[in-house]
Parts: sequence; structure tokens; C-alpha cells
Amino acid sequence: MQYRFILTVLLAGLVCLGSLTTVCAQDEMMTNDEVISLSKAGLSTGIIVGKIRSSKSNFDLSTDSLIKLKQSGVHDDIVAAMLEAKSGRSTTTSTATNGGGDPNDPMSKHGYGIYLFEERGGERKMTQLAPNVSAQNRTGGTFTSSLTYGISKVKVKSNLPGRNAALQIRDTQPVFYFYLDQSSGGLNTASGIPSTPNEFAMIRFNQRSDNREVTIGKSNAFGGKGGLSDEYVVQFTAQDMGNGVFKVTPSAALKTGEYGFYLLNSGNSNASAAVGAKFFDFGVNMIP
Repeated sequence: MQYRFILTVLLAGLVCLGSLTTVCAQDEMMTNDEVISLSKAGLSTGIIVGKIRSSKSNFDLSTDSLIKLKQSGVHDDIVAAMLEAKSGRSTTTSTATNGGGDPNDPMSKHGYGIYLFEERGGERKMTQLAPNVSAQNRTGGTFTSSLTYGISKVKVKSNLPGRNAALQIRDTQPVFYFYLDQSSGGLNTASGIPSTPNEFAMIRFNQRSDNREVTIGKSNAFGGKGGLSDEYVVQFTAQDMGNGVFKVTPSAALKTGEYGFYLLNSGNSNASAAVGAKFFDFGVNMIP
């Protein structure tokens, strides 16, 4: 009898312990840091996704947090499960449709190019900047007479058609993402895809009545100097997000005007100066 009593007590204790363990597991709250820790520990994607789906969660899925997850090596399928847990909606269809993630998520896979990133009211939007190529140039100024030894400058200017770019934005400190090709280690040729934002210059155009222009060279009777004039150059900062993705922002707030990212190695050196120069242009217009 005593043996049966002890056995009954032990079985009851095990049942209580199992129930307590189940309750604790159900009360466990998954966070971003725990997901990162599990990923770094080498657990498979399937196991982590299963844990997310079977646990309560309190995920931070803001843009900065998503970027941190990506930089920490968290797989896209795990992030999708986090989004699903947060929203209560399946993200499978969206991921399959877009062939690699949310097209408005800057850390999802995108084709090579430059994209404007905007976020308002919790809604994100990525807009690709279309390239615009200069088909003509213009010279300004004339050489002075021999009495002044030809010191006066002649400026060579690259022109884009139209007074305004098709893309107009209201943010004076816009955020851009560059999706570039780092596979060549920066050894791209002039016809290749850039590997770093250092191959671009951000410029502000001078607006004319029917076009936009930027000075790309100066000369006088004694010689010439190529390159952008300082008054047209806008400084920017570039943050390497990994895998050929760069977050690019102007170093200071932009004024109302017309701007563009100038691909420095674009254009045909055998053609007229400035012809073929490629710009990814946009305008800043704070009036809605």
C-alpha cells in the first residue's frame, strides 16, 4: 500500500510539473533579441519559425529594427514569420509574388539601381529613380582678347531636357538606397554596374527656362579643367548595409530645387564633352 501511495504521489508530481512547464512555455515572450540570439546560435530557420508561431511575441518591426535583423544574419523567412505574428496575416503570398520579399522593404532583394525610400503613417514606399541621359551640352563664356591673355573661362555644361524632373519629393532630407554590384571588388569597367556610391556625385542643377544644366568642365587659352564645379556638388553620407546595399542621405537639408546623382564614369569620351552623362534626377518641392 505504501509503495502504491508513493508511486501515485510521484505520478501526480510529474503531471503537475508537465503542466507547469507547458504554462511557462506558453507565457514565454519572443522578442527581436531572442530571434537574433537563436539565429546566431545556428538553429535552423524551420526551428526558429516554429518557435515564433508557437510562442507569444512582442516584436519591433520598425524600419531600423528590420535593418538590424538583416545585419544580424536573420533569414528572410524568419523575418516573414515575425511579420506574420505581428500582423496576424500570412505573408507567404506576398513573398512569393514579389520574388524575394516586400518591395517596399529596403532590406528585401531589389534589382540594381537607386531607390527613394519614404515612410509616412507607418506605410513604406520605395520608388526607383529612372536614369536621364544628357543628349547635348552647352558652352558659356568666351575667350577674351589677346590683351587679357585669354584668362576668362569657357564653361562646358551638361544639359537635361525639361525644367523639372519627373520625380518630385517634399522631404528636404530624403533617404535613398543604392543596390550595387560588389562582386567585382570595385573593378567594374565603364560599362559595368557601379560597386560603391563613391562612383556617384550628388549635384544640384541650375534651372533654365526649358532645361537643367551643370558645369562639368572649364577652360581658357592656357588649358582646361574637367570635373564638376564645387558650387554644384552636394555632400552626402553613405552607410554600408551589406550585400551591395547602401543607405545614402544628404549631409544637410536640401533647398527647393533640382538634383541628381551623377554617374561619374558615364558618357562617351569620344563624343562631345558631357554628351552621354547619366543622371538619376529628382526635384525637391516642399509645396504639395
